[in-house]
Amino acid sequence: MKHMAILFIFIPGILFSMDIPISLILKKNSPSNYSLKISVQKGYGIQKDAPHKIKLNSEGNLKIESYSQNLTGLVFLDKPDYYEKVDDLDIKLKGSGTLLIETKLYYCDLLKGICYPGKISRRETIQ
Repeated sequence: MKHMAILFIFIPGILFSMDIPISLILKKNSPSNYSLKISVQKGYGIQKDAPHKIKLNSEGNLKIESYSQNLTGLVFLDKPDYYEKVDDLDIKLKGSGTLLIETKLYYCDLLKGICYPGKISRRETIQ
């Protein structure tokens, strides 16, 4: 029983310290319009019907006017429960400051058939 308790303590720490095969790139499209590109490495997919969370906060004189949180995109033909590519998310900002991006995205190793929650936090300077 003692060994089981040790596993339950260390396994979540190991899972959340793994390298996450998801990248986030913020792109400026016009003075107030941005897009957030979410991409996944080859061999992985983003779970289609998972409770993904994308939270944006601002610091300084930056105001978040609107942003889309729903993931849509191209699914794998042989695995329609997983996104192969996610469409960019639109973000409308006003002013300058720091944009805080906090996400919890569920991704899957398609070869192993195992899915993981991945937390990504980013800070972007907006001028």
